[in-house]
Amino acid sequence: MTTNVNTSPGATHASYGGSGRSGLFSKGPIGLVVLGLHLALIYAIAVSLGIVELPSAAKPMEAVIIDSPPAEQSEPVPVVKPDLESPPIETPPMENTIPEPEIATEEVAPAAITAETSPAPPIGETADMKVNRRVDPVYPAASRREGEEGTGLFRVLVDERGRPIEVQVLKTSGFPRLDEAAMTAIRKWTFSPAMQSGAAVKSWTRVSVAFRLEGK
Repeated sequence: MTTNVNTSPGATHASYGGSGRSGLFSKGPIGLVVLGLHLALIYAIAVSLGIVELPSAAKPMEAVIIDSPPAEQSEPVPVVKPDLESPPIETPPMENTIPEPEIATEEVAPAAITAETSPAPPIGETADMKVNRRVDPVYPAASRREGEEGTGLFRVLVDERGRPIEVQVLKTSGFPRLDEAAMTAIRKWTFSPAMQSGAAVKSWTRVSVAFRLEGK
């Protein structure tokens, strides 16, 4: 390396010559260290002057454990059993399917039927049968007012005791009211019954009843 020094008055000039590198980078790693120190110094001055804010350190993360709310205890739902009423089962009456044994019965011979002798029929007609008790007929008031008169002929069936059991009109008096009054009276009469072989028998007889108004 060659150094030239100019000694002329009023000027000082120094020139350095080398391999072509100059400044801090020519010094190698030492220059980088020096540069880093300068930068750190400048940054510190800027922070102190408030030009650059120092970054705050990140707060450490805190894990906060949040207690989970107590689980609500659900009350057990009561199980309601349906009240099912079973309908009564009606059992039909059991029919007696067992056939009843047939009991052989001895056939009893029918009893002999006794023929009842029916009363002897009337012997016909007895004329002039004696009247033991006579009841006069009641003259109808309407017939009196109307002046009704007449004589009726009646046929009477007399039983064994002499009592009339049937009365028939053989000849009308001309007025139904008079005929009815006469038959009502004859049913109350008593006769002497007809006799046959010494026994009383039924017999027909004839009687006449006359209706006459007095004072005519």
